[in-house]
Amino acid sequence: MLVETTLDARDMAPPEPFDKATAILRQLQSGQYLRMLHRRVPYPLFEFCRAMSLAYTVQEGATAACEIIIYFPADEQALRQRGVL
Repeated sequence: MLVETTLDARDMAPPEPFDKATAILRQLQSGQYLRMLHRRVPYPLFEFCRAMSLAYTVQEGATAACEIIIYFPADEQALRQRGVL
Protein backbone atom coordinates (compact mmCIF):
# COMPACT_ATOMS: atom_id res chain seq x y z
CA MET A 1 0.00 0.00 0.00
CA LEU A 2 1.30 3.45 -0.95
CA VAL A 3 0.77 6.48 1.25
CA GLU A 4 0.92 9.98 -0.18
CA THR A 5 1.89 13.14 1.65
CA THR A 6 0.99 16.33 -0.20
CA LEU A 7 2.82 19.61 0.28
CA ASP A 8 1.30 22.62 -1.44
CA ALA A 9 4.15 25.11 -1.54
CA ARG A 10 2.73 27.39 -4.23
CA ASP A 11 2.11 30.27 -1.82
CA MET A 12 5.09 29.72 0.48
CA ALA A 13 8.05 32.08 0.59
CA PRO A 14 11.59 30.70 0.51
CA PRO A 15 13.03 28.86 2.36
CA GLU A 16 9.75 27.43 3.73
CA PRO A 17 9.08 25.00 0.83
CA PHE A 18 12.58 23.51 1.11
CA ASP A 19 12.42 23.31 4.91
CA LYS A 20 9.00 21.65 4.96
CA ALA A 21 9.85 19.23 2.14
CA THR A 22 13.13 18.13 3.73
CA ALA A 23 11.40 17.61 7.09
CA ILE A 24 8.88 15.32 5.38
CA LEU A 25 11.56 13.50 3.38
CA ARG A 26 13.68 12.80 6.46
CA GLN A 27 10.71 10.82 7.85
CA LEU A 28 9.81 9.11 4.57
CA GLN A 29 9.77 5.32 4.55
CA SER A 30 9.34 2.75 1.81
CA GLY A 31 5.73 2.76 0.62
CA GLN A 32 5.40 6.51 1.19
CA TYR A 33 5.94 9.34 -1.26
CA LEU A 34 5.73 13.12 -1.38
CA ARG A 35 3.63 15.02 -3.91
CA MET A 36 4.80 18.63 -3.88
CA LEU A 37 3.04 21.43 -5.71
CA HIS A 38 5.32 24.38 -6.38
CA ARG A 39 5.30 27.52 -8.49
CA ARG A 40 8.75 26.71 -9.91
CA VAL A 41 11.18 23.81 -10.16
CA PRO A 42 12.92 23.48 -6.75
CA TYR A 43 16.40 22.54 -7.97
CA PRO A 44 18.09 22.68 -4.52
CA LEU A 45 15.67 20.01 -3.30
CA PHE A 46 16.92 17.56 -5.93
CA GLU A 47 20.44 17.54 -4.49
CA PHE A 48 18.90 16.66 -1.12
CA CYS A 49 16.95 13.83 -2.78
CA ARG A 50 20.06 12.44 -4.45
CA ALA A 51 21.91 12.48 -1.12
CA MET A 52 19.06 10.45 0.42
CA SER A 53 18.90 8.05 -2.58
CA LEU A 54 15.37 9.20 -3.42
CA ALA A 55 14.01 9.34 -6.95
CA TYR A 56 11.85 12.17 -8.24
CA THR A 57 9.85 13.26 -11.24
CA VAL A 58 8.84 16.77 -12.25
CA GLN A 59 5.78 17.52 -14.32
CA GLU A 60 4.64 20.93 -15.36
CA GLY A 61 0.88 20.98 -15.34
CA ALA A 62 -2.44 22.68 -14.89
CA THR A 63 -2.84 22.35 -11.11
CA ALA A 64 0.54 23.92 -10.29
CA ALA A 65 3.47 25.40 -12.15
CA CYS A 66 5.11 22.09 -11.35
CA GLU A 67 4.27 18.92 -9.52
CA ILE A 68 7.12 16.94 -8.00
CA ILE A 69 6.79 13.32 -6.92
CA ILE A 70 9.57 12.13 -4.60
CA TYR A 71 9.79 8.45 -3.76
CA PHE A 72 12.02 5.47 -3.05
CA PRO A 73 13.23 3.77 -6.25
CA ALA A 74 11.94 0.42 -4.92
CA ASP A 75 8.39 1.87 -5.03
CA GLU A 76 8.55 2.99 -8.67
CA GLN A 77 6.68 0.01 -10.13
CA ALA A 78 3.84 0.34 -7.59
CA LEU A 79 3.61 4.09 -8.26
CA ARG A 80 3.42 3.44 -12.01
CA GLN A 81 0.72 0.80 -11.53
CA ARG A 82 -1.27 3.25 -9.42
CA GLY A 83 -0.89 5.96 -12.08
CA VAL A 84 1.12 8.32 -9.89
CA LEU A 85 4.10 8.32 -12.27
